[in-house]
Amino acid sequence: MAIQQRAERTRQTILTAAAQVFDTHGYDRTSLARIASEARLTTGALVFHFATKAELAAAVQERARAVTAVTVESACISAGGSGGTAVEKLVTVTRALIRLFETDCVARAGERLARELQTAGTPSYQECPWRREVARLVRRAGDEGALHPGIDATAVVALISYVVQGVEQAMRAPDNPADEPWLSERAAGLPGDRLERIWELILPGLVPPTPPELLPPSRTGQAAPSRSPSAVRGIMLP
Repeated sequence: MAIQQRAERTRQTILTAAAQVFDTHGYDRTSLARIASEARLTTGALVFHFATKAELAAAVQERARAVTAVTVESACISAGGSGGTAVEKLVTVTRALIRLFETDCVARAGERLARELQTAGTPSYQECPWRREVARLVRRAGDEGALHPGIDATAVVALISYVVQGVEQAMRAPDNPADEPWLSERAAGLPGDRLERIWELILPGLVPPTPPELLPPSRTGQAAPSRSPSAVRGIMLP
């Protein structure tokens, strides 16, 4: 039993080290020797657990998919469970993903490996928990009548995927607010703030405002002014 526990600890150490190296250098520039050095093991000890770089990359991706799936599920529950709207959940899921990518090198490595090793002709959402959930929530938003009439759900899924992927990739680049003048200096350096600014821009194109007659009356007895989609949905964008 002690030998098995020690072997499992070593395996987890290797996976964490591999995630850190894949996240920093990508698949092609990563070697087993570099991962072994990061894990403070000999290459021979590493290949006892993972014979090839491809096998190790697959294990990192599997672990990344697992932690991402848990994050997405928890985000949906926090957005009201079965009672939350699909749009609320979409925004909440993307926020949770960016926080995950900021703090978890395994999740980041899995995302990078998914891009670099994607099989030609295989839709990325088939193996990606968060992309599958985004596609499901967009379809549900359409069924709820929460999107502008005639909007292309496939295009919405692609747009949100590009946003999340773009913010994740920007984490790897040096902060340079001058490169993005439409962002404040603070937002340019913070992935979460960057995401909020993007949602402010795209939500009005996706979600129609609530008609005045459906809004609660103001203190004067008149219908309150029509609000932005973010305010109407309770998404709390700044």
